[in-house]
Amino acid sequence: MAAQEQRWAGLDWSDQSHTICVIDDRGIRVSVFTVAQTEDGMAELVRRLRAVDGLAGIALEATRHLVVHTLSSHAFTVYPVNPKMAAAWRKGWSVTGAKSDPGDAEILADGLRHYYERLRPLRPDNPRARELALLCEEKQAFITERTALVNKLQATLKGYFPAALEWFDDWTSPTAWDFVLTFSTPHALAAASSKKLYGFLKTHCLGLKPKWRERVERASKATALAADEATEAAMTLRAGTLAKQLKTLAASLDAYRQRINQLFEESPDAALFRSLPGAGEKLAPRLATIFGEDRERLDSAKAVQQLTGTAPVTYASGKKTVICFRWACSKYWRNTMHLFAWCSIRQCAWARAFYDGCRARGGSNALALRKLSFKGLKIIFTMWQRHETYNESRYIEALKKQGSPLAGAIACNT
Repeated sequence: MAAQEQRWAGLDWSDQSHTICVIDDRGIRVSVFTVAQTEDGMAELVRRLRAVDGLAGIALEATRHLVVHTLSSHAFTVYPVNPKMAAAWRKGWSVTGAKSDPGDAEILADGLRHYYERLRPLRPDNPRARELALLCEEKQAFITERTALVNKLQATLKGYFPAALEWFDDWTSPTAWDFVLTFSTPHALAAASSKKLYGFLKTHCLGLKPKWRERVERASKATALAADEATEAAMTLRAGTLAKQLKTLAASLDAYRQRINQLFEESPDAALFRSLPGAGEKLAPRLATIFGEDRERLDSAKAVQQLTGTAPVTYASGKKTVICFRWACSKYWRNTMHLFAWCSIRQCAWARAFYDGCRARGGSNALALRKLSFKGLKIIFTMWQRHETYNESRYIEALKKQGSPLAGAIACNT
């Protein structure tokens, strides 16, 4: 009995509608249709795809779009395709690079037909792990936004109120923002009594160290460097707006941290990632989101190393071989691993020895951290697969048995 012929689908999505092309094993179009991004449109999409006999997979350039959730929740096999790969497939079809929604959908379907064995189907983790991953990434994006707002606030104060900048070293502190809102101009600060200034310090639990008493005494000279009246009025409004935005953002970040901590505590792998040297309460949840909870989603440490950008890319042609930096990866995950590597060298003997060895051989700080992350991911992946917490003494003993030069470097450091 002949095997059933397979069908392959490509989906070109947009905010308003989605175009789907279905082809057979020979690359011939079976159907092309468009559905709206509405409840009825999604129902029609599911109905029409279910009617396709032998549908082996659906390719599209997204991982978190609503249409992806719809397809995954109805048990369709979804293949996320990197836009760069889809662009390369398009060039293989036509040197002109012509684009159309049906054409792009057909190119995705045909690419899936040829390369499905090299592509990884989407395998969503459980809801808790997915929410934790989304929250950690969004929180980091808001922290980046906070940094930008702080830079804007400092630049604004330099333009009309430089005396305020002398009061605080850390302008990510809510106390600094409250100071701008309370003493909004050089004249307001200069006119403030010592009682009011000390009251502000007491309210914000800053104490009465000599540096604060010195700043209170200098407050009366705040107008020594003051802008003109028009500039001061405009800049005061801008500084107050930025300070209020920062306070609102800080409250949101607190809410994110509370929810992240709650989800991480519920994770069965919390103890595993918390045991990693240098992870701490902020990095441990971020590291957990790289791996997730489903052990079948990642088949090797190599896959994680590639996803995080710690594995290099090798170009070989004839007698020439070039090893290059991997650009195609999750930038957020790569930053997470670099930060973890930097924190680990302060608490982990072998990590410090490995990092120092890379730097001694002429490697840059970034290269040393990337290599350390590459090595660390092998260890974490093994721990994750075995459900084991980190045991540094056992790893160092293994290095000694293997006769690793790293073991000798550790002994020299200690």
